[in-house]
Parts: sequence; structure tokens; C-alpha cells
Amino acid sequence: MDFAGKNVFAKVDMNSSYDEKTGYFRDIEKILQAVRTVKFAFERGARSVIIASHQGDQGKNETLKNHVDAIKLHLPHAEIKFAGFRASLELPGLLGDNVVVVLENTRTDEEEWSFTDVKETKMYQMVKQVPELVFLKDDPASHRKELTTYHIPKTLKEEGFPVVIGPALQEDIELAAKVSNILEGTDSFAILGGKKLPDQLEILPQMLKKFPRMRAMLGGLFSVYIERALGKNVGDNEKMWKDEEKLIGAAKTMMSEFNGRIMLPKDYCMNSGFGFVCAPVESLHTGKVIDIGPDTILKYMETIGSAKNASVLINGATGFYEAAASISEPGMRGAAHVYSEAFDEKHGHIVMGFGGDSMAVFNRLGFKPHINSSSGKAFFKRVIYGPYYGLEWLKD
Repeated sequence: MDFAGKNVFAKVDMNSSYDEKTGYFRDIEKILQAVRTVKFAFERGARSVIIASHQGDQGKNETLKNHVDAIKLHLPHAEIKFAGFRASLELPGLLGDNVVVVLENTRTDEEEWSFTDVKETKMYQMVKQVPELVFLKDDPASHRKELTTYHIPKTLKEEGFPVVIGPALQEDIELAAKVSNILEGTDSFAILGGKKLPDQLEILPQMLKKFPRMRAMLGGLFSVYIERALGKNVGDNEKMWKDEEKLIGAAKTMMSEFNGRIMLPKDYCMNSGFGFVCAPVESLHTGKVIDIGPDTILKYMETIGSAKNASVLINGATGFYEAAASISEPGMRGAAHVYSEAFDEKHGHIVMGFGGDSMAVFNRLGFKPHINSSSGKAFFKRVIYGPYYGLEWLKD
């Protein structure tokens, strides 16, 4: 589509892990994707580009102000403005030739996920004030039925406004179809960790159902939660999740249905309050989990090394990688060893990495997966349910 003279409202995903102590992002892959989205619009003649993105979880009110400096480095010939607001009728006054306006975090207002009528929201009313409007949807997270990522572009399309799929989203759609074909034709391992328990408990059973040649190896908070569901005393580790008791039943059902195809850690590296200790899973209650333990690392490495020409799918970290100062310390150690085995060329594995945390760990380790996407749950849902999952209304 030709964007000549248009003002492009670009919904992207710049949700990136920011280290308050150092003042640096742990990974800027998603910010660079947003830069590419802006370039995509300008190359097609856009007058100005408005960037909308979420940052962090609901209710945390994290700012996008830090993202603006990173964008400026990669778009030196454009005028970059930080709006300082999420939604305001002042937006049209900020637009101009070769201007990029970065809105504040879309999740700073609960109307993003709680509203009655799309057309009564502040965000919709602001977007409708943009003259010569084109909505460029380039965030892969279409599974989240939030206001700006789903309901507004869908409503605009129904009203006859141009709504266009951007380059990052188009690549994700095509890549999901490719990954699905690969997993159907190979033995595969899913190395899953991280802290998004509802997502992992929804995705993993569906992946195991669709791909009968897949086995899973768990780490991180995900594995600790499964142990809790199976009756283990996890001590103060329970404080790491909130309002997740409702998922206990789903975790038990998953382990019962797929017992034998899901591997859990045999031991963990924990902070006992007096230093790091490695202890068997029965001692989970004695400290705060930092990483999978040495016996588990060896077991996972042996499992990966015993296969040839398999697919290895990685999502989420095996440990608390943010706290590790080096790759040899607990938090990074598990990923360093297990991922190294997956990348060992003698096995001939196809290594695929998905989600922001996975990419941050890969970057620290110096690994480049054969296939990767910065999106996690959205990507997996496209692999499971079809590449246009959540986007059927945009398929044409």
C-alpha cells in the first residue's frame, strides 16, 4: 500500500527488559523491530508515524521514555518526539513531516483491557482525530484482546479505514507456518522456563497434543510451580507467583496426561540466605530457586545429545538470569550448558528461540538461533491453531 501523505498509527511491541541499576536495556530486539516498522512506513511515503506500544505488565505503569533514546540512535534523520501521554486530543498538533511520535505505555490506563464500548474510549477518540489515518498493525500479540492491539484496528477496519499488516507481523505469520511444518516432521524438544505461568500452562499441553514427537524439559519458575502442583513443599518460592492457585488443577491435569513426555528438574541451585547451594528437588523449601542444578543440567544435556537432527524450541529462561553477573554464575549457568548442547553442530539440531527473555539470554551467551521471534505466546498460538490465529479479520 502507498502511504504517501498519510499519518501512520503503528501498533508495535517494544516491551523490553530494562535494568534500572545500569540504565540499559537487557535486549533491544523489539525496539529495533519498531524502528524497522517506522522505516517501512516512511519508505512508502508516510508523512509521520505514531508509535504505540505496551511496556511491562498491567498495573505497573512502566514508561516508554527510555525507549525514545534508543529509537533516536537508529532514526537519526527523523524528528523523534515523546508525547508523554497515552491518549490525548493534542496528538494531531505533534504531527509533521518526517516526525515520529512515541506515545506513553498503552497499559498506563485500565481502559486498555477493561472497557464497555470501543468508541467511548480515550484511545479510540484520539486515533480518530488523526488526519489521513492509516493503522499499521505490526505487533505479533494479537492473542491479547486488548484495546489498542486488537479492538481499535478491528473497529477501524469495519469502518472502512485502511488497516495494514506490518513487516514484523507478516514475518511471524509466515514463520509460524514454517515452524509448524518443521515440528510435524521431526523429533523435538521444548525447553521451557520463565515466569508467565498461565501462558505456559495453556501452551504446553496444546503443543504436546499437536506434535506427538515432542518432549519437554522444564526449568525456571514454571518447573517450581509444577512441583508445587504435584504436592512438593516449595517454601518461600511460593511468593514468586500471585493469584495462581486456580492453575493448580490445570498443572495436575497436564502432568497426568503427558507423564513421561515432560521432564522436571532433579535438583536446583538455590540461595539459602547464606549463599548458593545445590540440593535435590525434595529440598525446594530450603531456599529461593535461582537455577536448575548440576544433575538436571547433565540430564537435559544427555537427552538433547542423544538425538540427531531434532528441533529444539526454547522459550523462557531456565533460571533467574537477570541476577547473574556472568554466564558461569547460577541463573545463567543452566542455560549456558543446556543451550550449548542444543547448538552443538555435531547433533544437527534446528534451534528455535521465542520471546524476549529467550532472546536476552541468547544475546548474553552469543548464540544465534536458526529461527527466532521476539513474540512468545502469540507465536505459539499461531503454530498450534494456524498462522492467522487472532487475525482472521485481517487475512484479506
